[in-house]
Amino acid sequence: MESKKLINYHIKELKKIDHISERTKNICLKSSLNNLYKILMFYIKNKDFSKIKNCGDKSNSELIKLSKKYIQDYNIVLDDLKEDNDNVFFERFKFYCFENYDIGSDEMEAFRFDFINNNFKLFPFVDLLLRRVLDKREYYIFEHNFSFVRGKEKMTLQAVSSKFFITRERVRQITQIIPHKIINIFSVFFLDVFYLSKHFSYNLNDKGDYYYFDSNIADVINLKDDVHFTEKFYALIFSILYTQDYGMFQDFTKNYKAYYVIKNELLDNFKFKECHDFLFEQFLKRIKQPKYINFDILIDEFISVDNRLLRERIKVVMKDIILNEFKTNFVSDNTFVIHRNTLIKLPEYIVRILKEYKRPMHLEEIFDELKRKTHKAPQNIESLRSSVLSVDEIVAIGKTSTYALKSWPGIKTGTIKELAIEYLEKMDKPQHISDIMKFIGKYRETSEKNVLSNLKLDKSNAFVFFKGGYVGLASKKYSSKS
Repeated sequence: MESKKLINYHIKELKKIDHISERTKNICLKSSLNNLYKILMFYIKNKDFSKIKNCGDKSNSELIKLSKKYIQDYNIVLDDLKEDNDNVFFERFKFYCFENYDIGSDEMEAFRFDFINNNFKLFPFVDLLLRRVLDKREYYIFEHNFSFVRGKEKMTLQAVSSKFFITRERVRQITQIIPHKIINIFSVFFLDVFYLSKHFSYNLNDKGDYYYFDSNIADVINLKDDVHFTEKFYALIFSILYTQDYGMFQDFTKNYKAYYVIKNELLDNFKFKECHDFLFEQFLKRIKQPKYINFDILIDEFISVDNRLLRERIKVVMKDIILNEFKTNFVSDNTFVIHRNTLIKLPEYIVRILKEYKRPMHLEEIFDELKRKTHKAPQNIESLRSSVLSVDEIVAIGKTSTYALKSWPGIKTGTIKELAIEYLEKMDKPQHISDIMKFIGKYRETSEKNVLSNLKLDKSNAFVFFKGGYVGLASKKYSSKS
């Protein structure tokens, strides 16, 4: 019968598992016996620990008892504790993760086989690390506010604040902090475990001077690692991983069709962001006839070095960005076209934003998106409110400052009170508040407590409240059996 593999625990883990004393733990750390394998090897060679500096009878007895237990339970001999280079590197990685991020040896062992076979699943580990360094609230916001995770729709500041019982301003502050926190964490992590990249391969779309990330690339990585991240998140992580040679010009608070991790040499000598923003504005402008852009002149506007070879490399990258992001075409090697279009008016922007997100949106969300997409956004929220209400295709949902497209199925525009009346009118007897909440919850992000408060505060006295949390309508007569 094959014996089970002994996990090499860190001395701080052994303190919890085997209840060794704080003094014994510190003696081991000062003597470079910081893990179980080293302790067992020392014992097999020396039979006790009395030679260790400051190791008294009590600590010696503790360590002997510990060693005998594992040697007996796992039938350990000295050769069992000797590891090849691959396992040594994994142990180094494992203990780094425990000491810096409190990821235990039991969790890390799941990654050993793939690590040793140079097929390390980086992104399940990235997710594990994120869950350790972000608290529950931060991780939820990470999932729902940045388009980093597939299947997690963006939530309003109000919805998140209601969920965690904090103010909208506090949610906004956390949202601003999280991306920088992720960058700082992984910058340190990838610098410290520089050898990690030798243990995985993702066959990235290497274009020479840049890596290209789109939904297809994300599909491949998600399938390989059994995760659900987006191309935006992959671009961000790989830009951090390869930060010595590559970087990003795109704003990770915005969404793009594709993401580019470009060599720093090119980023340092060409204003990619400014060029991209300039083109974005050009494609939004109203033109009556197709407009032809000289590619060389465009490059001259944003390049900061007179180097022919570097210039040609930059042109290759920018040409791909133009083709992929703006879906135009080059009519010659040096000319691309902006096709005839019409000026996009504010109502059209608003409708486009709702169509893009495919869900009802709070007024502040629409305002933030407009500021990102156009310089013609209203100066304040109230001006925008008037503009939104003037758009025929859009309907307001209750008094929540939330708006949807009329064409969407299942949209209810009434207040919480009106929805409750609609539900109760269909019923022959009073209904429990939890059942009323189930109906309203299909159309509003709210809570049972909030619904009940709304109904009790109704000045028209439309509702009657019964024992046990049941509610009826004052306009209805219910039988005594109800």
